[in-house]
Amino acid sequence: MEKKLTLLIIDDEPSTRIVLEHFLKKDFSVIVKNDGMEGLSLLEEGTDIDFIIADLNMPNLNGKEFLKILRASNLFGDIPIIILSGTDESKERIDCLNSGADDFMLKPFNPMEVQAKIRAILRRISK
Repeated sequence: MEKKLTLLIIDDEPSTRIVLEHFLKKDFSVIVKNDGMEGLSLLEEGTDIDFIIADLNMPNLNGKEFLKILRASNLFGDIPIIILSGTDESKERIDCLNSGADDFMLKPFNPMEVQAKIRAILRRISK
C-alpha cells in the first residue's frame, strides 16, 4: 500500500477545518493548524508536507504572508498550495496566484471540488 500524502490545512475557522479534514482524511494524512504561524512552525520542525490548504484571512500570519514566506523558502518553496477565501475579490485572487498559489477557492466550497483540485495539481506536478 502506498503511503498517504500529508496534507496541511491551515484555517482559523473550526467548521472549515472539520469539513476539510473529514472529507480528505481517507486520501491523505491530514494535519490541522489554526494560523500561518502554526503552519510555518510545523514546516520548520521538519515535518514532511506534500500539500497545503490555507485560509487567506487568519490571525498572526495570514494566507498571503504565509504564501510569500513559503515561496521564498528553499526547503518548502515547491509545496503546492490552495488558498481559501471568504471574499470574492479578484485583486486578492490575482495577488495570491501571482505570489505562487496553485489555486484559489472561495468559501463556502464543495469539498469534492477541493479534492478534485488537489488531485489535478498533484497530477500536474508529478510529471
